[in-house]
Amino acid sequence: MGRRQDELIEKAVSVPVLRAGTDRVLVAQKAEGPRVFDVDNVGYIDYIGAGGSTIVGYANRFVLDAVRKVLARGVPEGFHVPQEVDLAETLGRFLPWVASWWFCQNQDDAFRHVLQWARQRTGKKRFLVLDGGAPLRVGAPADLAIDPGNPIREVRGWDVPKILAALTSGSTKLAALILDPLMGRFGVVPPPDGVLEEIAEACRDNDVLLVMDERVSGFRVHRGGACARAGIIPDAAVYGAALGGGFPIGVVAFREVQPPLIGFDPMPTAHPVALSAADAVLSILKNDSVYEHLEKRTDQLVHGLIELADRFEWPLTINRVGSVFAIYLTDKPVVGQRRFKASDGDGYRRFATLLRSEGILLPREPGRAAFVSSTHGAKDVEETLAACEKVLLNLNQDDS
Repeated sequence: MGRRQDELIEKAVSVPVLRAGTDRVLVAQKAEGPRVFDVDNVGYIDYIGAGGSTIVGYANRFVLDAVRKVLARGVPEGFHVPQEVDLAETLGRFLPWVASWWFCQNQDDAFRHVLQWARQRTGKKRFLVLDGGAPLRVGAPADLAIDPGNPIREVRGWDVPKILAALTSGSTKLAALILDPLMGRFGVVPPPDGVLEEIAEACRDNDVLLVMDERVSGFRVHRGGACARAGIIPDAAVYGAALGGGFPIGVVAFREVQPPLIGFDPMPTAHPVALSAADAVLSILKNDSVYEHLEKRTDQLVHGLIELADRFEWPLTINRVGSVFAIYLTDKPVVGQRRFKASDGDGYRRFATLLRSEGILLPREPGRAAFVSSTHGAKDVEETLAACEKVLLNLNQDDS
């Protein structure tokens, strides 16, 4: 541990969360491109990606320029601003199926409002989620949900017969199916071909609203998100992480024009800084070359890891959708909760911890998605693979 970080932790007597968390999370002083620097100016190639929000890298100059302009005008949150109209027009070019937008302060706020909307729209209270829904409280059991007043039932992810049965038997009580297309609670578990289309059709047939949880997948796995990738149109979709470029924002997109919610407090809109940052991020993502770069660099990393695993006879499975991937220490495909729990979680933690000492940041816990940004270059990936090779060599020597 560096000298400045030692001094900082010693001073942080009144900040116990900081003191307890430094073995898991860096105390960072700056971030740029694909790298994060700690308080001792040690740089790390980052694949945690702030939960997927750094699709265009840290401190992108276009995003920073947009933010500086808004800050210079001095308008705080609590006012409607022209940036709302600007962002709606830009989003419409990415998601032409959308008729109405709600801009919220953060992702959780957006989901609170979409749950209220679904209840009000249908007159029903229950929600159905897959057991691998993103670990951001909405996909959790009712006692951990964003709104505990909404009964939430879980069904096994990508088990189509059980999902269809739950939709059919519960249609008279279900307000909506909330669908995370990456099953983020288990890292990345992509749907088999045709499954999203089949589920969307079943929702229509049973008069159950389909709400897509695109907080991580939106604008990252495809310019139009997982919906465009699968060729489906939901009743509503929630966006956040990749859209904000690191600034908190939540966006709800609706297939139909929506009036304001009745009987609820006025919806606080996103901060002008976040709205402008999102518009700047989209101005970068409109270029096909960005997605081509993301695919190329992720290919390089994933294929390199697989080659290392083969050479070291290391059990490895990597699930991936676009530039989102998850690493599992198992030689069996991870297609759901049972296979995820059977993977070597302790071995993964050991691997991620040793990689941090080599200047590479992966999610510390198993079952967490990792991300490549548009600023990761070929040399960054080569450096990452070299560090992985060194760690695997040391692990082999320790285990022999």
